[in-house]
Amino acid sequence: MKKLDLYIIKKFLGTFFFILMLLVVISVVIDITEKIDSFLASEASLFRIVTVYYATFIPHIATLLGAYFILVAVVFFTSSLASRSEIVAMTSGGVSFYRLMVPYFIAASVLAVIMFFANNYFIPDLNKVRIKFENEELSSFQSKYEHTIHRKLDDNTFIYLSNYNLKDSVGNRVSIEYYQDNKLYKKLLADKMIWDKEKELWTFKKYLIRTFAEEGELIKRGAALDTTLRLGPNDFEQRIYFKDQMTTPELKAYIKELKLAGIDGLDFFELEKFRRTSSVFSIFILTVMGYSIASRKTRGGMGAHLVAAIIIGALFEVTMKFSTTFTTNADLSPFLGTWIPNIIFSIVAVFLVRYAQK
Repeated sequence: MKKLDLYIIKKFLGTFFFILMLLVVISVVIDITEKIDSFLASEASLFRIVTVYYATFIPHIATLLGAYFILVAVVFFTSSLASRSEIVAMTSGGVSFYRLMVPYFIAASVLAVIMFFANNYFIPDLNKVRIKFENEELSSFQSKYEHTIHRKLDDNTFIYLSNYNLKDSVGNRVSIEYYQDNKLYKKLLADKMIWDKEKELWTFKKYLIRTFAEEGELIKRGAALDTTLRLGPNDFEQRIYFKDQMTTPELKAYIKELKLAGIDGLDFFELEKFRRTSSVFSIFILTVMGYSIASRKTRGGMGAHLVAAIIIGALFEVTMKFSTTFTTNADLSPFLGTWIPNIIFSIVAVFLVRYAQK
C-alpha cells in the first residue's frame, strides 16, 4: 500500500500546486485590472509593485482561498482517476473505499500544517508590507474614515461618534455620557468635535449639554466649547484592518487590551482569531467531500464533478458570510460564527461518504 499511498499523495499535492498556480495567476490578473488606474497614478516603479505588492499579495490570496483550491484539486485529480477506472481497479484489488481516504488525509494534513502557520504567523507579517504599500503608494486605498465609534474614557464616561475623519481629526455627531453611581447625570451632544493642535484640546461645535438633577433637567446650548478628554487623535486610528496585520499572539493580546479598556465592537477581531483555525479544519471537510463526489464515475465525467465542487465552494462561502453577519449584527458568538459552516458541512460530508459509490 505504500506505493499506492505515495502515488495518491503525489497526485494530490501536484494537482493542488498546479491549480494554485493557475488560480493565483487569474486572481493577479483580476487584481491588476481593478488597480491599474491606481498603479498608473502612483509613483511606485514596476519593480516595487512586483517585488513588494504582488510578492505579498500572492501568499495572502493563496491562504485566503486555499481550502477552495484544495477542493478543486481533489475533485480534479480524483475525477481523473475515476474516469480511467483506477479507483475501480484499486477497490477491486481489495483496497476499501475508506482505506483510500488515508493518503488523502495525509496530503491534507501537510497542507493544513502549512496553512496553520501561514494564517497565524507568516501572512500577517506579509500583510503589514502589503497594506503599508497600499496606504503609501495607492492613494485610493488610504483609510479616511472610521465609523460607529464607541469608547470608554474612564469608568464613568463614555463617548460615541457616528464617524471620524482620520485626515482632518474631525468627529461627527458626538455624544458623551457622564455617569455617577451608575446613573446618567450629564450628556453632551455636538454636531462636530475638532482637534486643536495648538491648544491640544477638542472644540465641540453646536453643542448641547443636558444635566439631570433632582430639581429637573438643565439644558445649555452654545456654538463652540473647548474641553480636554482622555482621548487624542491617535486613539481614533483605524484599527479594524489591523487584524490582518497581527500574528495570532499579537491579536489575542490586542483583544485583551481592548476589553480591559472597555471598548466594544470586538467581533471583527474575534472572528479573525477563530477564522484562522476554522479555515484549517475546513481543509479536511472539503477534502472528504471532494473525494466522495469525484470517486464516482459518471457520464458527465470531470465536468460534472467540477461543477459540483464549485457549487459546494459557493455554498460554503455563502454560509460563512451568513454566520459572520449574524455575529456582527445579531450577537452570535464569534466562535460559532466561524465554525457553523464547518459543523454544517461536516454533516454533509458524512452523508456523502456514507452514500458514495464503493
